[in-house]
Amino acid sequence: MIDPFKEKTLARLKKAKGQVEGIVKMVEEEKYCVDIITQVLALEGSLKAVSHLILESHMNTCGTKHLASNDPQKKEKFIREILKIVEFTNR
Repeated sequence: MIDPFKEKTLARLKKAKGQVEGIVKMVEEEKYCVDIITQVLALEGSLKAVSHLILESHMNTCGTKHLASNDPQKKEKFIREILKIVEFTNR
């Protein structure tokens, strides 16, 4: 993973870790369910942002290399991998 993506990804993951710890505490303290769900949804958003950063880094490194390759199998494999990620994202 390349900077600035690595730096941003680590910062977001550390924030997400704090969010998880906060959610655990909320459950332990039996906080209001809607408040817990709100925090879980915020965590999901944070993790989606992490996925986006990692994918962007991947496209700028491996993607550039594979798509510029003269090997059609490498290009096709890369394209299938990206389509699989998009499919998972849309679930």
